[in-house]
Amino acid sequence: SGRYGNLNDELKGEIKQGNIGSILNEVNVKTRNEIQRIAIEESRLGIPVIFGRDVIHGFKTIFPIPLGQAASWNPELSKEGARIAAMESWASGVNWTFAPMMDISRDPRWGRIAESLGEDPFLASKFSEAMVIGFQGDNLKDDGTIIACAKHFAGYGAAEGGRDYNTTMIPEGEMRDVYLKPFHAAAKAGAASFMSGFNEINGIPATGNEFLLKKILREEWGFEGFVVSDWASVTEMIEHGFAADEKEAAAKAVKVGVDMEMASTSYKDHLKELITEGKIDEKLLDASVYRILKVKSDLGLFENPYIPEPDMDQFGKDTYLNAARKSAQQGFVLLKNENNRLPLSGSNPKIALIGPMAHQKYEQLGTWVFDADTSLSVTPLEGMQERFGENNIQFANGLKFTRDQGDQGFNAAIQAANNSDLAVICVGEESIISGEAHCLANLELTGAQNELIKAVAKTGKPIVLVILAGRPLAIGEISKYADAVIYGFHPGTMTGAALADIISGDVNPSGKLPVTFPFLSM
Repeated sequence: SGRYGNLNDELKGEIKQGNIGSILNEVNVKTRNEIQRIAIEESRLGIPVIFGRDVIHGFKTIFPIPLGQAASWNPELSKEGARIAAMESWASGVNWTFAPMMDISRDPRWGRIAESLGEDPFLASKFSEAMVIGFQGDNLKDDGTIIACAKHFAGYGAAEGGRDYNTTMIPEGEMRDVYLKPFHAAAKAGAASFMSGFNEINGIPATGNEFLLKKILREEWGFEGFVVSDWASVTEMIEHGFAADEKEAAAKAVKVGVDMEMASTSYKDHLKELITEGKIDEKLLDASVYRILKVKSDLGLFENPYIPEPDMDQFGKDTYLNAARKSAQQGFVLLKNENNRLPLSGSNPKIALIGPMAHQKYEQLGTWVFDADTSLSVTPLEGMQERFGENNIQFANGLKFTRDQGDQGFNAAIQAANNSDLAVICVGEESIISGEAHCLANLELTGAQNELIKAVAKTGKPIVLVILAGRPLAIGEISKYADAVIYGFHPGTMTGAALADIISGDVNPSGKLPVTFPFLSM
């Protein structure tokens, strides 16, 4: 109510009763601090609340999607990116992120491949470790540090057919050799929390999986942090046929070591009754409570629960933008360069900049960017104008957006190409096309993008094709129309500046593919 936004009387009452120990998605510092005040001063036990948010590849300043960061093969960049994301999100009251996602992903139809670190367990392990260290810093009590959450434990990226939330069948040897490697690296790097997956593995849901959560995570790896369920994944075990009702789901989850339930309320509704009936040992609850309290203590929430109201200069600082630019630069992959088309030679080349991804401040950021500041975005148009001069760039988007089926803009694109020395065509995917619950059967460019490329090619002008996407796309056939092909996995805030650096030759395109592409012959 009032300046406290969504903090209504019902929520206040739940906090006073001690029924809420964590809050999701609150990024108003005043509201957040009022929630904390109520928890500390007005509840019986005075236990501070922990605040979680999906801070995946940046907060206000957006770095390349994780798949794009992996393409740099430079974990130090990801550590710095996580450090900056932590500082920006901490200044908004967040102290827990649901990242990094380290699910080994080998099917580009799966939407969440964008959020992954690719298909190789060694590479993914190195990046997982770097991100955990970046988020958590040297000491969780320090300002600007947040706790990491290794997700989704485990095997979520092996969903059958690339269909999100689908079943997985993974033999133990493959599970250990491939899918568990990055999680083990994250645990050794000190990740304070793990998240159990939505998926089932060999018929047993991850959230009720004793082999994963007890035998491997706790007993073999000695993990001492807490485990949180994915969104309602405790009660979703009913849909899996693994639990008859919410009471049984709660019992199965807490028995295998899921300490905190996200979104659903089966623990709150049934654990007391389960203990009274002797179906759950109270020591299990004590252990879960201890693990959560230990992390809150490690964060320094008992001594310093409040976040100082931030100044806006905590976001988008020049050092942050420079780091995002460097990360974007190193994530671009040069897939083709016939006749040494790149870097551009000669003085002041006349460039036709064409395509639906050439000037999209939001779409270039990729998936999972709830808090992004699009005013910070540098688009390819802006980056190219800055580098080559506004008078040397003729812009025609050709299509209004990537799924546009119309050809009304083709004539302007063709005219721009005819009046220039070469065409740089920016195509790909809007941010919404990849990410959670955004799986695809067709991996070709959407809308009339292929037709636009072919229409420009008929001018006979050289073409530099730039793809900005959340996943590997089937671009082998269309790439034959281009002299050079640059692939960027949604490079984030500084996309345009980094792209201009690459095209001009100021920066060498050093990125390498972290995942197999469908049909890439050119």
